This record gives sequence, C-alpha cells and structure tokens, in this order.
Amino acid sequence: MRIALSTIGSRGDVQPLVLLGSALRARGHDVWLATTPEFEDLARSAGLEFRQLGNIGAGYVDEIMSHPKVQQALRRGPSIYRMAMAAPRPSAAEQLALTEAMVASVEGADLIINSNLTRIGALVRPGVPWCSISAWPITETAAWPALGAPDLPLGGAYNRFTHRAMGALEWLVYRASVNQARRAAGLPRAGFRSPFRDDGRTRPILYQFSPQVIAPPPDWPAQCHVTGYWSDDTHWEQSPELTAFVERGAPPLVAAYGSSWLPCGTDLLRATLDAVAVTGHRMVIIGGPEFEIPDGMDVFRSETADFTWLLPRAAAVLHHGGQGTTAAAVGAGVPQVVVPCYADQPLWARRIHALGVAPAPVPYAGLTGERLAAGVRIATTDTEISARAVKLADAVRGERGVEAAADVVEAYAASVCR
Repeated sequence: MRIALSTIGSRGDVQPLVLLGSALRARGHDVWLATTPEFEDLARSAGLEFRQLGNIGAGYVDEIMSHPKVQQALRRGPSIYRMAMAAPRPSAAEQLALTEAMVASVEGADLIINSNLTRIGALVRPGVPWCSISAWPITETAAWPALGAPDLPLGGAYNRFTHRAMGALEWLVYRASVNQARRAAGLPRAGFRSPFRDDGRTRPILYQFSPQVIAPPPDWPAQCHVTGYWSDDTHWEQSPELTAFVERGAPPLVAAYGSSWLPCGTDLLRATLDAVAVTGHRMVIIGGPEFEIPDGMDVFRSETADFTWLLPRAAAVLHHGGQGTTAAAVGAGVPQVVVPCYADQPLWARRIHALGVAPAPVPYAGLTGERLAAGVRIATTDTEISARAVKLADAVRGERGVEAAADVVEAYAASVCR
C-alpha cells in the first residue's frame, strides 16, 4: 500500500508522522512525507520518501511565528485565536496555492494521513481514503470545552456548543479555497457543514497522547483512538561536553522551550536566567537564543540533546507545554515547571498540574524570573510531586503508541482500500 503523510508545522508536528511512517514502512508499505523542505533530511534518515509541499520554502512557519504582531499578541495571553488574527494572512491566491500543493503532494497514494492543518487537501481527493492525527483532543464532547473556548461551568451542552462553534469557524476559514480547488478538479462544492466533524466517526483520528494524561471521554465515537505516547528507541547524539557537565555535579534544571523559543525566546531566556540566579541551581538550556553565560552561573547551552538520557537526570524540566516535550518529561519521571505560551500548551500545562507532577503553570503573559523561580522551588522541594512524577512515568512506560496507531491505520485501510 502507498501511504502519504502530510503536515505543516514545527518539528513537534512533523516528528510524530515520521515515527508513524517508519513503523508503517517496517510493515512493508511504501510511505512518503509531504511537508516543508527543512524536514527532508529527517524524513530520509527514517527511510521515507520526501515530497515538498509546492513552492513553500523552509521557514514557512518560523516566519509566521516570529512576526512582531504575533509576539505582541502572545504577551497578552495564550489565545490561539488572538494569535491567528495577529499573524500575517495569506491572500486568497496563496491559500489556494497551498491547498493545491497539499493535493499534488499526495498524488498516487492509496491512503492519506493528515495533521490538523493539512486535512483540507484530502477534501479535493474524495476517492482516496484518509484519516488524521492530532496532538490534542479536538473531537466534540460534553466533558470539556473546545480548545481556546472559555472554560465555563455551564455543563455538557455548553461544552458541545463550543466544539460545534469552533469547528464551524475553522471550516469558514478554509471553505472558499477548498471549493476553488474542488471546482478546478471538476468536483461539486462542499457545503456549510464542516467535513471534519466526521473525524473519529466515519474515519479514524489518532490521538498521540497517553490515556494516563487525558483519558478518552465516554461520549467519543469508536474511531477516536488515544493510542498512548508516540516514542521510539532512537538515541540522539549529543556533545561529550554536555554529558560531562551533567555528570560532574548535582542534577541540573533543564530548560527546553521547543517551538516557543521562536516567538518568545528573549523573554523566556531572561526569566530562566533570572530564576537560576535566584534559586542557585545548575542549568542546561536546550536551544533558544545564543547568550553569554553570566558570571557566577553554572549554565550549559546546547542546540540539541538526547532527551531519553538527559531528562531523567534533571532536577526538574522547565518547558513550554508542547505535547512532545510534555510526553518526554512525563516519561522521564521528574518534576516539571510549565510556561505555556500558545495553542495547546495551556491545556497540557493544566493537565500536568492536575496530575500533581508540576506546580501551577507559570503563564508566559506576565512572566518574570521571580514567578518562574517560585515554580522551580516548589518543583524541586516538594517530595510528593517527585513521587507522583515517578508513578506517572511507570504508568506510561509500557505504552506502544506508534505501533497501536499503525494497527489502526492498517485495519482502516483493509476496510476501505480496494
């Protein structure tokens, strides 16, 4: 079977599809990844074919996230909708070109697997079955409101309404470009009802998080699959200097803000260094802006690190609440301090706090070194947080999320592909 994987975003958006593609390839399928060019080496190193999304260049997402208006919006709060309104908007022609690129990049596929942002391309290939993956819950439920909606104590009817409303808003954004592409392909126009409401009902949606962190609610349809965390046994090469730094003293704090470094890097770095100065901890900073280490601080900066080795050796992990970094920190079994900046990050920050493995989130809006230091003090001194972190890591350790997702994909393909 020929399987196309389609996504746009940061490495945190791309890496899960690479892991899934590698698992499907090991089962004998022909698999390619369609995304932006900076991830070609990542795809090919996993043995996957690579296709670029049209003429979209490297740094497409970085350009949006580093826009001054986006940065200003995030300083006001983590609203994904405020951020979207502040981001530079593609013209109608640019949006159509992106949709057409998504369609062209999956040419010849028997099955398409999309991320949230590339599902629109599948709507212009109605004869090809498809399904989606998601890093956060998007299926309608009475159990909680939609991502980005106010969390009000108004019950299940309100929660369901927020999912319908947010879904309708999303479809309103994309419907015009989808219908232009469908018209060019000789297809009938799509209606006003969002086709994405069928995700999890008529086709699978693969949730790449652990049921130990968010359990599927009882009203989710059968095709919603919370597979467990997606991970592999790959050990990333890291510098001997980093290894030596970690091993020569007390367990350090580890700061890994991932995709949030780009829009929020200067503020995150300043607050993190201030927190180190106040608490006196050693620190490893992964990624982010280059800086000169202040006198008297025991700090090491590295562009990359093997998280499976590094994080279990940390006194606590300071991070942004991205789903992938959250999964790595949970698996490491150490306390966390979460600074959510945007999108799904507040959701994971709340869940990690509710599970008792982190103090209350330290929001990026209004972030200061003292506020971050207060979180660090709690995380590194509260023995109950440490004990719960170890217990949660034990609970997720046996999850085989990638293989479970591959099982779902093969079963779905067997039912719909001829």
